[in-house]
Amino acid sequence: MMVAHEVFTYEELLDILENFEAPPGFKSELVRGEIVLSPQGRVHSEIILAGQVAAMAAGLPRWRAISDVLSPFPHTRSGFCPDVSILRSSASRTARPLPRSDIAAAIEVVSGDLGEKAYGIKVQEYAVAGIEAYLIADPYKGLCTLFTGPENGVYPEPETYPFGETVRFTADGTEFVLDTSDWPRIG
Repeated sequence: MMVAHEVFTYEELLDILENFEAPPGFKSELVRGEIVLSPQGRVHSEIILAGQVAAMAAGLPRWRAISDVLSPFPHTRSGFCPDVSILRSSASRTARPLPRSDIAAAIEVVSGDLGEKAYGIKVQEYAVAGIEAYLIADPYKGLCTLFTGPENGVYPEPETYPFGETVRFTADGTEFVLDTSDWPRIG
């Protein structure tokens, strides 16, 4: 479902999204000025939890591994809610919406759009924002795509890992290890 309206300003759309309660089983985001609902299921939930557990295993407190919290990306009139945002140690615990500068790493699980947002606009916007590591977990392909070290607002070529391998990356001075051996697939 998409809702777009040329009368609303970007700030008004962010406010609507921040107060919007998505139906059960859906995640809401603002993508290029449109509110978009994406289906989320058991597979998504398991992978999201694995990302949060890996962050805590790396020694981060729970508040630095959050899920589905709105962060503005004004360059494209977007407001993304990464499936997992790994926050910098300097991040605010109370800022609303979450400043994109507080995100050290993001994990996105591909959903019903089969990765259109994850592999497209989010790669661009996360690199421009200086997000150190961006992991796309694709349960349809059984593949992880890892972008790291953005330079001048662009990520170098990504590394890919089939589900079953261990994915490692560093963000905000912390190494994260994700064992994907039991990650579920769709299809």
